[in-house]
Amino acid sequence: MKRTDDEAPFTGVILPHEASLADFDPRRGPCCTAEDFRIDILGTPKSKWNISATKVFARDFVAHHPSFNIDSVQTAFCTHLRSLKRSFKQAGLDNVASSARQKEDRRKERKRSVCICLYHRRLDTARAVSDLHPHITMLMRIGPDGMSSDETANENNVPQYRILGRHWRGLEVTAWLRVFDAMYRHNRWGPAGIGSRGNNARMQFESMSMGHPQRAVRRLPRNAYRAEWYDSLDQYDREELDRCEAEVYAFTHVPGIQL
Repeated sequence: MKRTDDEAPFTGVILPHEASLADFDPRRGPCCTAEDFRIDILGTPKSKWNISATKVFARDFVAHHPSFNIDSVQTAFCTHLRSLKRSFKQAGLDNVASSARQKEDRRKERKRSVCICLYHRRLDTARAVSDLHPHITMLMRIGPDGMSSDETANENNVPQYRILGRHWRGLEVTAWLRVFDAMYRHNRWGPAGIGSRGNNARMQFESMSMGHPQRAVRRLPRNAYRAEWYDSLDQYDREELDRCEAEVYAFTHVPGIQL
């Protein structure tokens, strides 16, 4: 941590608003390096980030001091981490960090609610349109976690929403889901363009961005996943995903409702 005494400023800490903490997945490698070492100062010693940081520290320490046992070094670092957290709190910095974490939690909750609302809207549409009935089960298997989120932007003071796809989801699945949205708009606005009561339609535009990496929905048909994404997974991740290798789903619609 490079603190020379108890009055020295804190360095090498990661705060909740930083994307690298929110997106950290230990299956994709260590949280940091010995050269750019950071701890989750608000997290417990057993948080995903701090477990990874403890291993990074212990391995580097033992590499420079071979006489030490790596397990004992990890135990000692956990004790030191608790001491750092106490010092951080006593310095009054925990309130600032806690505020940042609460802000990040609210951002995550908003994005989660967007996905849930989109899922239920598509599911309601599928139940209301007979030609979509055969796809209800697959839509339920994909679930809210397979839906896209969005990010706000402003153009000439007009709010816009950039649609962020799932980095793991196949492009044919995205096109398949867009038909549910088209049918929803058709049912809501009608051929005359007269809308029903409710919130004003939002200006949306497609984005090439896949957004922040998220954990993929498990046990879907093999063609539900983006091929290049799946090819990049190691054996552990593939086993965890448990892709249905023998199942290929027809992510298509009858001609009458194709976009």
